[in-house]
Amino acid sequence: MTNTLAIVGARLNSSRLPNKHLLQLAGKPMIERICQRLKQCQQIDTIQLATTADEFNQPLIDWAADHHVNCTPYTGDVNDLMARLDFIIQQQQPRFIVYICGDCPLIDPGFIDHAITSLSGAETKDTIQLSTDIKSIHEGMAFYTLAGWNKLMQASQCAMSREHVGYADSLSPVLNKLSIADSDDFSAIKHRISVDTQADYRFMAEVYQRWYAANPSDSIVSLTWVIKQLQKDENLLSINAHVNQKAPDRQYEKVSIYCQIGPLVGLGHLKRCALIADALQEQLSVATEVVILGEETQLPWLKCKPHWFSETADFLAHMNNDINKLLIIDLHPEHIPLEMLETICLKKQHQQIPIVALDKMSALLPWCDLLFVPSFYSELSDPKVDFGWQNYLLPTASASTKQNIVLILTGGSDALGYGDVLPDLLLPKLDQDWRYVWVQGPMASAPNIMPNAAIECLQNPADLNDLIATAKIVVTCYGLSLFESMAQGAAVILLPTQHLCSENELKALRAQQACEMVEKLDDIAELLVNIQSSPMQQARLAEKCRSLFTTKNGLTALANHVRTLLDKNAKV
Repeated sequence: MTNTLAIVGARLNSSRLPNKHLLQLAGKPMIERICQRLKQCQQIDTIQLATTADEFNQPLIDWAADHHVNCTPYTGDVNDLMARLDFIIQQQQPRFIVYICGDCPLIDPGFIDHAITSLSGAETKDTIQLSTDIKSIHEGMAFYTLAGWNKLMQASQCAMSREHVGYADSLSPVLNKLSIADSDDFSAIKHRISVDTQADYRFMAEVYQRWYAANPSDSIVSLTWVIKQLQKDENLLSINAHVNQKAPDRQYEKVSIYCQIGPLVGLGHLKRCALIADALQEQLSVATEVVILGEETQLPWLKCKPHWFSETADFLAHMNNDINKLLIIDLHPEHIPLEMLETICLKKQHQQIPIVALDKMSALLPWCDLLFVPSFYSELSDPKVDFGWQNYLLPTASASTKQNIVLILTGGSDALGYGDVLPDLLLPKLDQDWRYVWVQGPMASAPNIMPNAAIECLQNPADLNDLIATAKIVVTCYGLSLFESMAQGAAVILLPTQHLCSENELKALRAQQACEMVEKLDDIAELLVNIQSSPMQQARLAEKCRSLFTTKNGLTALANHVRTLLDKNAKV
């Protein structure tokens, strides 16, 4: 009979952050970091991974086998966490059970030992709780005697109590609780230390990177050190401060997001829709379904699991049959049959399903509830239209230090064919004190760069946001990359726009004097040299850009619109 069993619950089909347990924290997957911390506990005899035999969990099962972690996959319902844990507990028959949520990689070994020791000295108690006057940052742990667990299991009858450990006792208390003090002072700050969204992961990855940059590889991240970091660094604190914790007793709405990619469309629609999905999950706790028209493509920055449709008819049929609570539509009007789309939107209007149209989808104004334009410019005057500098849908800015880098961005598909001609125009004028990086999009042909030339080519890099943040100068075509680069404080050179924006929009952008514009492509090399040789010009452009993007809350603005529409619809 095992004295104390630590059992870690994990599954890879999380709706908000798929595969999160295998995401890397300073070079090791999160599940390994959790087990590393549990092995520090003096009171734990056995560690067991509790997952299911579903195919999507096979990578987790394989990891356990490779790292000699006990794992007996459960063959029942993946959402029945209580049954999954009980399947192991009844086999082991431990005196004490420590349940660890598999997305909490800062569990404190000292507190775990303290809690088990306290519970073992109280014969009539089933579980522990912190005394009511104690505040603590702890997350993701629960402690039970075997008798207490059996009581909880018997009381867990509804779906919510089967999916959330301890929820049955919160509905109708059945456990005798021992109130204990904390093992240390963890009260200085309250902050999310579980990993449930992309923002949570960015926060935790930064914490781990900082710790192991200054501490031995066999150490574990100190929770008291984390608290001190949070107290003194507002940037660290802000990474996931906006994330809302999902409540176990609430049914959350589901939102569908429709977009497309392709050689003539590029990746901009999908990139911002991925950001929208994250923002809605983090700020509203809604589930999102991203539906893409285009050939399935491996994109390292795409963290969600989208639905791909290569045929327009199948894509629109999916939209037509969609029963989710709200639709966000971000398509290109020249590459979608508008008449069919309008018919679907009319149907949704009759079904009282709100529609948010994005950017160029002004054709949907009669049927949509909002046209959200992520741009400083719009020629439309309608109460349903929202636009402005504050509306840009941009990733979180990186804090990287600017370097002598010229970054060349011609779009996901290089629709204007700059890869054929631009390298030859630039090569004669390259400054050896600068690094030149050409980013080749996943649907673009390789640029015409001779071997051993001073321009290096990166194909579809996963760290593009960091590259933009690091580059002093960015040469780009018109699109999302232009405004991402401006928001990151680069000196931006805009290539000839051709058909990518109207003359009025270009005129309005020129009036801002926030980027340099190339009128004729033959002038690009001379303009680049002039900016490289003028730190004052670089600083002026960067400062002007920062002044335009002082309020970078487009994702929050859109999330607020979605919340209003969902609340309004719920009252109908």
